[in-house]
Amino acid sequence: MADFLGTLDSTIAPAYDYASRYVIMLDTITQVDDLVGNFDSAEGNYDLGGTDSTSNPSYYTANIQSSGYYYFNNTLTLDAIYDSTFIINLGMISDNEYDYFDSGRNAGASGYFDDANGPFDGSWEVQCGAEIQVGASDSSLGAISSYQKIAQQTSIKGRYFKFRCKLSNDDNKTKPKVNALAFTLVLEKRSESDQDVVSTTSAKVITYTNPFYATPSVGVSAQGLATGDYYSITSKTKTGFTIQFFNSGASGISKTFDWTAYGYGLKS
Repeated sequence: MADFLGTLDSTIAPAYDYASRYVIMLDTITQVDDLVGNFDSAEGNYDLGGTDSTSNPSYYTANIQSSGYYYFNNTLTLDAIYDSTFIINLGMISDNEYDYFDSGRNAGASGYFDDANGPFDGSWEVQCGAEIQVGASDSSLGAISSYQKIAQQTSIKGRYFKFRCKLSNDDNKTKPKVNALAFTLVLEKRSESDQDVVSTTSAKVITYTNPFYATPSVGVSAQGLATGDYYSITSKTKTGFTIQFFNSGASGISKTFDWTAYGYGLKS
């Protein structure tokens, strides 16, 4: 269950849903404290700031904020600039308190339930939504000022990342209630290789074209090895490795070889 320890816009409110999950949702434009008139005689659903023209004359038919942002408590800092892929998890339900069955769905018109407009289940589920957005920078977290939507899987280049969730609706009646927010960083699996590389009798340094995020595995295939010849790989890092060939007497020799490094993360 999400704990939502980040920053809420003034248009976002925390609450609990029908399943007792902690959620964030769009707040009302007017609050109970802003009601007009004599509170003792006001009528309406006060979760909506009042749904009658006396208590809430300007917003009694549509009182939900249009949009708002929740800023994640978590940020992400990598050790360099990488092509980073993010996979998201977002849980949300929609709720329209103006369209409840108990309200008759036609109370303001003829008063007959059979005269209610639209399908029985309503169409308000498509009137609201939520999306996770990411902001990226090559220089610092403080330099992030713009965000882009993360689709189900989105790749973006950067070293520093911030995240936020945008909640919105199109009718000022429907609340998106978000109960889960998460992102997963997935770095690209990739390989680098070279062939017919000629070593010297001393150590040969191999440097990758693009460093990996973590030290990759390395495979070597040598040509023309005699009985007792062998090689040793040292200083294997995410930027490259060092290799040296020896004969049976442990003396350095020159050999031709191919190599392949397998890992993840494309450093830009």
